[in-house]
Amino acid sequence: MKAQTTLETKNEGGFRIVGRVASPMSFDMETLHTMDPVETGNLPLNCGSGVPKGRLGHCRGVLLADIINKTDVLITDHNDTKKMFLIASSNDGYKAVFSWQEVFNTSVGEGIMVLFEREGKPLYDGTGPVDLLSAEDFLSGPRYVKQLANVEIVMVG
Repeated sequence: MKAQTTLETKNEGGFRIVGRVASPMSFDMETLHTMDPVETGNLPLNCGSGVPKGRLGHCRGVLLADIINKTDVLITDHNDTKKMFLIASSNDGYKAVFSWQEVFNTSVGEGIMVLFEREGKPLYDGTGPVDLLSAEDFLSGPRYVKQLANVEIVMVG
């Protein structure tokens, strides 16, 4: 199933991949459920200073890398991905940054997930929005994006 393309600025039924892509793509709950799911155990949630903020519990979602692979990313030179970053953001302005190489070339990337379920129950009302989590980070809070709206692919240099 192909992801739906949209140019809306607010995407209540999922999130969008924007930036260095042929055209922005929207991923809704239906599309995410057709993809290969990944799961986490009962993860601790710690803020950037290391202070415990509770536990996330058992989560289910889709790897961000798998989602990016469904888009038409504009790569024109062999070295482009060495200069690419992904900025995950929510509608309230919260942002988390990942390098392309981190997502696709490290074990951290194996834990960067778009979550749609926690403790066996759909997030929010089950129709969206979704959250983004970097489950392999030592401190999971700083890159936990609640109600993910966009993932922007940018290139520096």
